Amino acid sequence: MKGKEKKKENRSGYKHFWSLTLFSIALVLGLWIWNWQTLNDVGLNERGTHGDMFGAVNAIFSGLAFAGIIISLYLQRIDLKNQMEQLELNYEEVQQTNREFKIQNDTLQIQKFENQYYKMIDLHKSNVNEIIIPFFDTLDGSNSNRDNKKIEQQTSATILREVTGKKGFVDMVKELEICLKDTKSILLTQEINFDDSIIYEFAYKIFFFGVHSEFSTSGNIPAPIQKEIKKFIAGKQKKYKDNLISGAKQEINTRYVPFQGHESRLGHYFRHLFQTVKYVVMQETIGLLEYGHTRQYLRVLRAQLSNSEQLLLYYNYCCGPGMNWDRLGNKGFQFLTKYRMIHNMPVDRVKVVENPRHHFKDYICNHCTEEDELFEWGDKKEELKCNE
Repeated sequence: MKGKEKKKENRSGYKHFWSLTLFSIALVLGLWIWNWQTLNDVGLNERGTHGDMFGAVNAIFSGLAFAGIIISLYLQRIDLKNQMEQLELNYEEVQQTNREFKIQNDTLQIQKFENQYYKMIDLHKSNVNEIIIPFFDTLDGSNSNRDNKKIEQQTSATILREVTGKKGFVDMVKELEICLKDTKSILLTQEINFDDSIIYEFAYKIFFFGVHSEFSTSGNIPAPIQKEIKKFIAGKQKKYKDNLISGAKQEINTRYVPFQGHESRLGHYFRHLFQTVKYVVMQETIGLLEYGHTRQYLRVLRAQLSNSEQLLLYYNYCCGPGMNWDRLGNKGFQFLTKYRMIHNMPVDRVKVVENPRHHFKDYICNHCTEEDELFEWGDKKEELKCNE
């Protein structure tokens, strides 16, 4: 429609052309006829004199010639204007074509991103399903004899069972909380004051590598104190095994013998989860997605995480290995806050590390609203005293 309007305007630029042309021809012919009729009955001698009287006519013709030049310039001006308008139309068409091409390209890029993203989600599900923690149980279930197959051999009265998938995270959270609690309680009795980050890091290593692993060490805690902590936790492990044999009630409520390490289960799980979130956020960085769309895609991923998984993710972040998930790290990522990856975590259950509401107080006070809170269980801004 716009192009037709432009063409109509171009034609209207010539609306005075024919009137000017016809007027000029009529004027010239009229003067010539009048001059011929006037001199037709005049003698030859008088015609020269009479012709001098019509010198003005010559001036008129000269003026008409000048007028013709003006008309030519006027027509050239119209042509130039039409050419400019045509160039503008061509430019707009090129721009429109470029916009359509960009939309098509963006659509293809989004399709490519979604294909890769949902493959990564499928891999995440596979990683969860591959988390298997074996233990032994009685055949009749009357006297639960839970143990890892590394500890005892199967007998005719027992059967090998497995804690698999998301159920494993429930018990792993309990185990890590015991490591954190016991490590902290022992270090607080020492004369040396240790930062929480040092305490959390050492406790997490015991949980991750196992209490008897050579990798469960700290460069910031004296070796004798490390030995004391590991001896205390190893004693709890032994007591757990003894209670399996005697049938006594367990102090540690896990379905498997604790403190044997989960490196083979959790290492690739956290790495892949981190790379999946980073991959989605990167699409926003390069301009393919807007922030709202990024949040929507990550909601799909977060929906795959149980509350215990999100809680273990927060512990992983606080204890050091996963510090780059948010402000503790040096990468500048805000995966836990800006992108709400622990939104469904049971916040009030966190006792052994800094409460997440207080840890992320600045973000909650400056960026969160009642319609978009950081935690599903509420941010409780009144308790944080954001206005003070």
